[in-house]
Amino acid sequence: MIVSPRLVRNSFFIIPTGLIIAATDVAIAHHSIVPFDQNTFIELDGVVSEVLWRNPHVRLKMRVQNDAGEEEEWELEGDSANATARRGLTRDSISAGNRIRVAGNPSIRERRELLLTNILMPNGEEYLATERPRPWRWTEERAGVTSPDTSSDPSIFHTWSFEEAHRPREPFVFTPAAQAARAAWDPFTDMLALRCIAPGMPNAMLNPYPIEFIDEGNYIRVRIEQWEATRLIDMVSEEIPEDAPSSSLGYSIGRWEDETLIVETKQIDFSYLDDAGTPMSADVEMTERFTLSESGTRLDYEVTVTDPPNLTEPAVEDAAWRWVPGTEISPYECIPEQIEF
Repeated sequence: MIVSPRLVRNSFFIIPTGLIIAATDVAIAHHSIVPFDQNTFIELDGVVSEVLWRNPHVRLKMRVQNDAGEEEEWELEGDSANATARRGLTRDSISAGNRIRVAGNPSIRERRELLLTNILMPNGEEYLATERPRPWRWTEERAGVTSPDTSSDPSIFHTWSFEEAHRPREPFVFTPAAQAARAAWDPFTDMLALRCIAPGMPNAMLNPYPIEFIDEGNYIRVRIEQWEATRLIDMVSEEIPEDAPSSSLGYSIGRWEDETLIVETKQIDFSYLDDAGTPMSADVEMTERFTLSESGTRLDYEVTVTDPPNLTEPAVEDAAWRWVPGTEISPYECIPEQIEF
C-alpha cells in the first residue's frame, strides 16, 4: 500500500492545455476548474468514497492514509464519461468502497486534488482515465491500435481521434485590457463549462474528443463530439458574405491547397478565447489549416487567432488527430458541475 504520494518528476511529457501565455503559467486541464502541475506525477492508494460519473468530467473522492497515519480525502478528476468509456471504464466499473491505486498530476494550489491519468483496479486491471496519450503505469504495455488500411486515396473525411493536445507555438502576448480581465477571472465561478455552456471558436475545436468531417458538396460538415457541436464550412464562397450571421462558431469559408484544408472564420459571437478568462472581441478572425499526412492516418491542425483588442500579435496553436477506424461520435450529455460534489 502506498501511504503517501510518490513524486516522480518529468516522468511524462508536458501537455499544455488551454491558451496559456505567461512563462510562469502551469498547464490547465481542458475545461477543468483546477490548475494541475503536469511536471509532477504522484501515486495514491486508497478507498473510493464517492463517484460522480458524467460529462464534462468524471470525478471521484478517495480516502488516503498519510505518513502520519491520518486519513485524508482527495478529489480526483478524469476525462469525460465518453472518453473513459472508450478506454473501457464505465459508471459500473468503480463503486464506493473499492480500494484502488491511482496516478496523475496534483493541483498547484496545495489542494488535495488530482488530474487522473491511470487507475489500477482491485483485480489488477489497469485503465487509462484520459484520451491523452499516456503510458501504462503498473502493467505491461498493451498492443497499440491496428493501423487503418489506407490503400485507397487518403481522405480527411473520417472520424478522427485525439492525438496531440493543442499547444501555443509561441507564448501569447495579451493587451493590458486582456491581462486585467484574466486577472479578474475566477475559474470556480466563471468557468462556462461548469454550467454546461458550450464554448465558441477556437475552443470548440481544441478538445481531446473525436471529430468527424463529412463532404456535403458545397459544404463540409464538422461534427464535434464534445458539446455535440456542428460546424458548416462554406466551400463555394471566396469571401465571407456581408450578411453572414454571427454565432459562437462564426461563419467559415474553406479552400483546398493540395492536401491541406484552409478555413477562414469571422462573425464569431463569443466572449472568451479560452478557459482562462481571456476576452475575445467581435472583430476576431481565425485561420485554420488541416493538413493530412501522406499516409492519411494523421491530421495536423493549426489555428491562428487575430484579435488586436486582446492580443498584441496573432496567436498560433497546434494540435493533431489520428484516424482510428471504428471510432464513432457518441452523445454528449453534460451535467452542470457541482463544485462541492
